[in-house]
Amino acid sequence: MDEDIKSALEEFVATADNLLANKIVAAYCFGSTVYEDFHLGYSDLDFFIVADTLLTEENFRDFHKLREEYKGSRNPYLAVLEGEIVPYSGIKSREGNVIYWGTSKDRFNNGYGLRGFSLRGLLDAGYLISGRDIRGEIPYPTEAEMLEQVRTMIQTIRKYAVKTDKDIHSADWLFLITQSIYWLKTGKTTGKTQSAQWVLANCHYPWDGLLKKAIALRQCPALAQEQSWQLWLEQLGEGVQQACVSLEAEMHLFSRLT
Repeated sequence: MDEDIKSALEEFVATADNLLANKIVAAYCFGSTVYEDFHLGYSDLDFFIVADTLLTEENFRDFHKLREEYKGSRNPYLAVLEGEIVPYSGIKSREGNVIYWGTSKDRFNNGYGLRGFSLRGLLDAGYLISGRDIRGEIPYPTEAEMLEQVRTMIQTIRKYAVKTDKDIHSADWLFLITQSIYWLKTGKTTGKTQSAQWVLANCHYPWDGLLKKAIALRQCPALAQEQSWQLWLEQLGEGVQQACVSLEAEMHLFSRLT
């Protein structure tokens, strides 16, 4: 892991632990960072913190203020932190107040949302920032849960990705599809770039060319500032729908074989 990222994570967790009266049991990083696939300007820095305390509205206000400070921070890694702070008492039941940091907003939720592909990624490859490793206490997502997530994603793509815009994350639809295909074919989860490269090497789809461009954009986010790339992103909807058809076919094949 990059030392600057590691330092930012340690700074954040130390601050979080102070706000929670030193009640953090375990703090993890997961997602692109642990797969050596973090690209500044594209990726988020994902965290999952478990605290042995009941989270309150006051806790939420403290973390809301901290998030606002980080969004204006000169440290680019603190500015892209996303994740959840959850109570240890609800680690199995998913019950209890949860502090959530997302891309556009933070929320005070009931029950944590981490599941499916992201949760498997945490349990299989997560990095323990501090505390004791309690991953053995967290329920592992079942095959049925994973398939349901794929089905839901297909429905979401059909509804919301018919037309894309020039935002760089329009390319994420392709990565979500390839991560699903990778799991269906290998039974494993991995990073976005790794899954896309695996699909290119082991499968042959009509949208391979789009996937190659998506990888190039992820690895060099500055390209998204160019007009030609913005036009490409705005016209990506048809290709995403084509990729979704391939994913659905792979899901049906998987269901028949299992």
